[in-house]
Amino acid sequence: MCMNHIDGRTRGDLLRVLLDTAADFTALQDVEDVLQAIVRRTRTIMGVDMTYVSINDAERQETSIRQTDGVSTAAYRTLRMPLGTGVLGQIATGLAPYQTSDYLSDAALSHVPHVDEIVRAEGVQAIMGVPLTVHGHVIGALIVAERHARRFTADEIDLVDSIGTHAAVALDNSLRFEATEALTRDLELQQRRTNAELEHMSAVRDLDRRLMESIMSSPDLARVLDVGREALDSDLFFEESDGAHPAVAEEDGTVRVRAGTEELGAIRSGRPLGDRELELLERVAVHAALALLFSRAAEDADLRQQSELMDDLLSHRIQPQGRVARKMRRWGLDPSGPLFVVAIAAPQADPRQCLQALRASRTRGVVVDHQQHLCLVTSEEHWQAHVEDVFGNRRWRWQAGAVGPVDEVAALPDAHRTAELALTTLVDLGRDGVLTGDDVGFVGALLDLDQNGRLPHPLTAAIDPLIGYDREHGTDLLRTAWMYLETDGSVARTAELLHIHRNTVRQRLERTGRLLGGDWDRSPRRLETHLALRILSARHTGSLPGVGEGPPRAP
Repeated sequence: MCMNHIDGRTRGDLLRVLLDTAADFTALQDVEDVLQAIVRRTRTIMGVDMTYVSINDAERQETSIRQTDGVSTAAYRTLRMPLGTGVLGQIATGLAPYQTSDYLSDAALSHVPHVDEIVRAEGVQAIMGVPLTVHGHVIGALIVAERHARRFTADEIDLVDSIGTHAAVALDNSLRFEATEALTRDLELQQRRTNAELEHMSAVRDLDRRLMESIMSSPDLARVLDVGREALDSDLFFEESDGAHPAVAEEDGTVRVRAGTEELGAIRSGRPLGDRELELLERVAVHAALALLFSRAAEDADLRQQSELMDDLLSHRIQPQGRVARKMRRWGLDPSGPLFVVAIAAPQADPRQCLQALRASRTRGVVVDHQQHLCLVTSEEHWQAHVEDVFGNRRWRWQAGAVGPVDEVAALPDAHRTAELALTTLVDLGRDGVLTGDDVGFVGALLDLDQNGRLPHPLTAAIDPLIGYDREHGTDLLRTAWMYLETDGSVARTAELLHIHRNTVRQRLERTGRLLGGDWDRSPRRLETHLALRILSARHTGSLPGVGEGPPRAP
């Protein structure tokens, strides 16, 4: 059929066909369009079952089918052949056109087993092809094939070779055009990257300049974050590290703020950031650390000055009144007005955080870390509400001893000692809240001595016989004696509070008299016994004498 198809045409007809084919190939620039035109035009001209074209890969030393027409199986359409094997690999070496009338039975060919299976599945027998050569360089092969055995004539081979010559030029031009376009795209991409790098570097320099101007004008973290927000067009949040646990900085858009090896916190963006934006955020973090260090240095200077003033106020040294008064006014203290002294138990958190919170509150005055507690001297009458807000908002335990108002600066040392005693009493008893100096009393002072191991034993020795008797016999003489003295010697009231009969109260009091002596409930021994019972009550009930949940039991 193909022979008649070719023989029936005049040479002029074939020439026009070739010219038209060359024109079609030349008009195309896309590689895949050229390849598709090659296989379709060749199949139409030759009238064969299928055509396909392959492209060589010199590095891999193989040729692979890139475009087909008439091929039915996917494996054949994507066939790869080592150069020099089979008809395709033989032709793609560029030595000369080649054909076989029955591929599978042709012993002259170098067969590849898995390729033979693909050919068998496609049903191909006769194969003929020509190399695609440009300027002596083989770029691939043009193949025609039939699903029946046959021999291609020399004219048919020449015709395919002519088509292949034009196709090779068109394909080479398309490949070069594609390479040029790819190179152009790469250059444009590189140029865009270069421009982006320049823009990013400019943005970094501008941000650094603005951040440094902010630091130099006022080393304030809030201003640094404002500059960062404007540069990144994103909300920024600072999360402070508590010292023991660093601020979380695992999610996108978060960087740590460090000063050397010290973890100060982290800055978190309100949205995920790209790599370049993260670089800008890191610049913000560097300047944030600088602002924090500046602020800390200023804060330390203030604390030193407040500590010096506190030493002046709480010492009994004679101070130049004018100098002390000037210092007091600087911190909002009125030297001539009423003053309050407060001893505060520092929470388990960093005392610096507590000091910062107190200094930022509405309470004017001086607050320092002083002798294992925080000491506040203020002129604010309503200081307690402000300080309680600070502790309550942070869920810190609130324990304080307070004295005031004090009318003279000279009275502050003694007032501080009383406030310290009140705080010690609260801490020793495990109570929260505020204990004023008026509430401490004589028993509180004794309790302070007791908790610190400085209370002389003779002050409580008066009730030792009761303690020993109750422990040995399981009786309740201590509670009975306590309630009897607390009710001003009322047997009836004691019996009512202890839920026992009056005769039982009298019997216990008689036994108490035998153990302590008959004058144990008469002055002056009555005061000694009552005081010892009160100290024992505070020691073992965890509350101040007189306001506890009940009388003491034998320890």
